[in-house]
Amino acid sequence: MEIVKEQPEWFRKALEVNHKSDFAEISGAKVHFMEWGSPLNPSVIMLHGNHAHAHWFQFIGALLVHKYHFVVMSFSGMGESDWRSRYDKDTFIADVLGVVKATKLVRPVIVGHSFGGMVALATAEKYSEDMSGLILVDFVVRRPENHIDWYKHLPPSKPPKVRPSKEELVQRFRLMPPQECKNQFLLDFIAERSVRKTDQGWSWTFDPSTYDHFEVGNNQSEVLNQLNCPVSFMYGENTMEFDTGNSIKEMKELLPKGSSVVALREAQHHLMLDKPLEFVEELDKLIQEFV
Repeated sequence: MEIVKEQPEWFRKALEVNHKSDFAEISGAKVHFMEWGSPLNPSVIMLHGNHAHAHWFQFIGALLVHKYHFVVMSFSGMGESDWRSRYDKDTFIADVLGVVKATKLVRPVIVGHSFGGMVALATAEKYSEDMSGLILVDFVVRRPENHIDWYKHLPPSKPPKVRPSKEELVQRFRLMPPQECKNQFLLDFIAERSVRKTDQGWSWTFDPSTYDHFEVGNNQSEVLNQLNCPVSFMYGENTMEFDTGNSIKEMKELLPKGSSVVALREAQHHLMLDKPLEFVEELDKLIQEFV
């Protein structure tokens, strides 16, 4: 596998695209978001995965700037957003709705990757009538008997690890779940924006206590088929996040009739990092089906 360390021209140009970076005050916490495009364009908001942040998707918003009013955000307790004393599913739903309101999105398409897919589905459970569509990215729904509540049995969180220098911590950045990724320039870009300065040194931007009181619930298959908006599903052809046989088969069976399904070739769980341009192309096609 050939490692790409230097930022390609398309990526450098994407970072130069004009956008707004701001915060929405939501239940006492400042929640970070980034915004591209005209409010007259169809609205899209993209939700990141476990302990990730808005900058993971910065290039995506930039590449789609002329088509959509595109917003990415960092959940509270992650990225540049404030930390809270406690988090649950409703916390993150409120984060999403608060950013939607702050950016004046109109009937948005909500795109959720991994953990963000869970939040997107939970948001749609209550507000699908106000959405144009839901796109789940490498997030599967299981029947209740097969469901695993990921965070319910985690051990208590530990204080955040601190390193003496930013450089040392950035070098320790790894994808979770672990996987190889040839696009080192993307990993470097994300890693630089995944650390923060503290009084003791340098630490990760996420709050390690995020999931201390978190429960996913086992009703997702029921929710998926009661939504009042269309649904699509995209996953990495080589994802190791879940069994690509039974889990994918079950997900396809549970999707509402007529839902689009895209398997991104040669991509794993972090498919937008494995195949960034191909991911944007396929995402654009799925959004177009809804708007």
